[in-house]
Amino acid sequence: MDNEKLVHLVTAEVLRQLGQIPLAIHDKAILRPQQALAIFTGGTIGLDQSLEELQKLQALNIELTVVLSAAAEEIVGIKQIKDCLGSNTSVITTQSSYPGELLREVDIVIVPVLTQNTAAKLAYTLSDTLASTLIMQAMMLGKPVLAAINAADPQDSWRVKGNMGKCPPGLLQALLENLRKVEGYGLRLVQVHDLAVGTRKLLNSRVISSVSVPQAKKNILDAAAIKTAAGQGLKSITISPGTIITPLARDVARDCGIEITK
Repeated sequence: MDNEKLVHLVTAEVLRQLGQIPLAIHDKAILRPQQALAIFTGGTIGLDQSLEELQKLQALNIELTVVLSAAAEEIVGIKQIKDCLGSNTSVITTQSSYPGELLREVDIVIVPVLTQNTAAKLAYTLSDTLASTLIMQAMMLGKPVLAAINAADPQDSWRVKGNMGKCPPGLLQALLENLRKVEGYGLRLVQVHDLAVGTRKLLNSRVISSVSVPQAKKNILDAAAIKTAAGQGLKSITISPGTIITPLARDVARDCGIEITK
């Protein structure tokens, strides 16, 4: 019997005798998949790259729900979303019920294509569309919101190549000021090719959801939980005070480059 199997057996027996519940051990409890809400507005600059970035997140077992604004439903379309992200991808449109409950449950909100129009609405706190309402409410709920800046940036290289980078100084200043405002509100702005990396960084900084444990009992962080976190690409795990960390869990965390913090 190898050392890892022996540790699991000893841990299980100690838990049985003490009546304790582990944080995550085999079928007793599992870390829930992380969930993201991807809100598409009606832009095309960076669209193809943004879909590739979302595919990268799906490969990390991050569950995606897509929201299409009225313009995005015409420009992007449900078919393209399902062709790129899978036929089982849930898509919400302006004809759907408002996803308020879902917004509260997701871990992050992503805006794969932030348009100049949506940036202007957010800059002046206007919530008169499905997209702007969801983004504003997400920030008010304290959710991390990450947006690809390319379509909203008047100086973006793709716009310049399309001979659309010649706006007058006053207009240029106004468009850039809108971006500065929304960034000041807490919206994270990144280049479209950094969407997947930026999303992972924000998710890694959040506390991992765990099974509820009665106050009279203690949590145990074991090697199985560390391996699950590593499989999700996480680099840190936050645990509650009093959580017992098994020696094997510490070894696996060190090998996987995962930091354990309280």
